[in-house]
Amino acid sequence: MIINSMNMKKACLVLLVIFPFWVVAQTNQTDSNGKKQGIWQKNYPNGKPIYIGQFKDDKPVGLWKRFYPGGQIKAKIQYSETSDTAFTVLYDVYRNKIAEGYYLNRQKTGTWKYFNKKRLVSEEEYQNGKKNGVSKLYYKNGKLLETTEWKDGKKNGKYQAYFKDGNPYFQCKYKNNLRDGLCLTSFKNGRTELKAYYNAGLRDKDWSFYKQDGKLLYTLKYRKGELLNPQVKDSIDKINNVELKENKAIKDPEKFLANPTEYLKK
Repeated sequence: MIINSMNMKKACLVLLVIFPFWVVAQTNQTDSNGKKQGIWQKNYPNGKPIYIGQFKDDKPVGLWKRFYPGGQIKAKIQYSETSDTAFTVLYDVYRNKIAEGYYLNRQKTGTWKYFNKKRLVSEEEYQNGKKNGVSKLYYKNGKLLETTEWKDGKKNGKYQAYFKDGNPYFQCKYKNNLRDGLCLTSFKNGRTELKAYYNAGLRDKDWSFYKQDGKLLYTLKYRKGELLNPQVKDSIDKINNVELKENKAIKDPEKFLANPTEYLKK
């Protein structure tokens, strides 16, 4: 019995030594036709895996995992058995989910969702790896911050930004990533704050600024980016500079037009 017990321990020890080498020997295999089969794994120089997954006839199948150099999970990719799609979940180094969506032939397709600390931050629509359709950006309270229409990876169509209560704040149209046509900004009471026009990204026509009671403050006239009545702007700038210094809470409309999303987040 003692001999059998000792032999058993030796056998287990041999298996423990041999098994890892046997597993490694079974990975990264190709068949007689040169096609990848079974488990495949690639490692970083530190020995930790870059990815682990399975192939069948040169095609990835089942669940694949990709890792950061420190060993944390970077992505989980579930390949479909009936199509060329792969549902993917991406993580940061702290194991927080940061994005999820589908790939089709290694290109983003359909709806992609993005997260920050479990909170949905934005949604984007893809076709053939390019943004197509309406993208959405959200406030921390879950309400819409902005919506943007895309076509073939470029802004084309309506852009809208909203107050936190859901009322529209900024509306504009884009053509090939450039503002084109009428743009409107509104006060919280719903009245128009600014009525402006763009022509292929350049300021154009009349830019009319209003008070909260609806009365016209002043109008700037443009022609394809050129200001035609600079004396009006000079006068208004002097007034605005004084107001901005006296009340730092007042937001500069020039900065808003440059980046309405950041303007609204403040």
